[in-house]
Amino acid sequence: MIKDLKTLKEFFKTIKTPIFGAGVYAFNRLGLETIIPNYRILALRYSLDTELIKKDIEILSIEKNMGTKHIQEPRNATTVISHPKTKKYLEKYTSPAGKPAILVLKSSTKMEQTCQENNWKLLTNPTTFGKETLENKIKFRRILREIEIEVPPGKIASVDKLHYGHLINKYGLPFVIQHPTKGGGKGTFFINNQEDFNKTFKKLKGEWIEEDGETKFEAIPEAIVAKFIQGSSPSITGCVTKHGILSTNLQHQVLDIPQLFNPTRGSGLFCGHDWTSSRFSQEVDQQAYEITEKIGQYFKEMGYKGIFGLDFVLDEETEKLYLIECNPRLLGSFPTLNMVQFINNEPLILGFHILEFLDVDYEIDLEEINRLMRQDKIGAQMLPHNLTEHWARNHKQIEAGIYKLNKDKLEYLRPGYDLKHLKDKEEFLLVDGVPLKKSHFSPNRRICRILTLNQTLDNTHKQLTPWALQTAETVYRSFEMKPIKWIKFKKKINPNFIAKG
Repeated sequence: MIKDLKTLKEFFKTIKTPIFGAGVYAFNRLGLETIIPNYRILALRYSLDTELIKKDIEILSIEKNMGTKHIQEPRNATTVISHPKTKKYLEKYTSPAGKPAILVLKSSTKMEQTCQENNWKLLTNPTTFGKETLENKIKFRRILREIEIEVPPGKIASVDKLHYGHLINKYGLPFVIQHPTKGGGKGTFFINNQEDFNKTFKKLKGEWIEEDGETKFEAIPEAIVAKFIQGSSPSITGCVTKHGILSTNLQHQVLDIPQLFNPTRGSGLFCGHDWTSSRFSQEVDQQAYEITEKIGQYFKEMGYKGIFGLDFVLDEETEKLYLIECNPRLLGSFPTLNMVQFINNEPLILGFHILEFLDVDYEIDLEEINRLMRQDKIGAQMLPHNLTEHWARNHKQIEAGIYKLNKDKLEYLRPGYDLKHLKDKEEFLLVDGVPLKKSHFSPNRRICRILTLNQTLDNTHKQLTPWALQTAETVYRSFEMKPIKWIKFKKKINPNFIAKG
């Protein structure tokens, strides 16, 4: 019977299947090493924090010893899994005791095919639960209508029939338009005036190309139009298991922070999480748990299992929680959520995801595990991006590890890559692909991840605290990001590689 972190760890000691995490960076798949013996990581990039992680965890990095150069393949886990180095590496872990099992953010058709050909087990749901179904905001909204879960007042509308005057008469200003398949805030548009509407309409009609020439919006027949709800944007992590639906407590999302993500790219742009400030009323918590249970049971009937995430907006006047969208996969909260749960002595929700896909017999105390995972937590993450709106390079190299602010500069303290390595709230970590000098970044590409035990959102839950703001600005400034001259740059980089990011 698994009922807490200790018994979860004890159960994993009985599992003989070799388990691997695969991602762009080694950091992306951290967390399971705290509960799974001999957990290993398959990574594409080799960054400065990889040097720290490999001292504790065995890592295969496809691009090790390549410096700032990259292989001419897409920057994702599919490239990792399909690479010949990975096949050769995993051969020594294939035995009668069990075929290799691989955890990824989300599956792809090529990834599924590669795993099938090599007799590897993929620890994620098939692509049939992706953008064509549950990730599609329009299709998900229709599911919510079917199971009677409230969404912000609005409708699914034909793009050709969108009219600014009619929409402001119905919804007032601002109102919201959502692209059905673009996530992370890049497909959400807050319409404050006619100019906002015109730009958004061009994007939905496929008539808009970003200034950098990189991103083109394809024409779509329908979009979601909704009333703007004034309030914060919490999210929750759920997990479908054979024994019932598990969930964490609500967590505040860090969105639309111009010091972390260029605001020209959309609205509701994802910049991190703050668990330290995530304290909600019992009434709001209960709404979240009931919705998560209902969604989880619906997914279970579809054959879905494991982790999923739900994004909400909380009406600040009525404390009504409205469901916005679903992420049927691992989430941007990982691996930091694993670390937050571990230092809080909670059973890791990701552990139950793994158990579901291993198809092992196990028993859990569902009520007790949910009680533990819904406790208040401490920890936060901020995600700095390339703000230049151009391809750019960092002209200064910063060591991965633990820092504190010393006036307006970073002061390096010691190595580290996990929240458990921090001693107090004044310290913070720079991790997740910390780049070598003169690495290149596409517009709005993430540069690294800032982890802290401190609170990062102020009481409005929409702005950074003075400490978090100073930290974000100081970290970004320290990298000295500068745009690359296009003519000089494209001679060195395959155009196909650039297009794929």
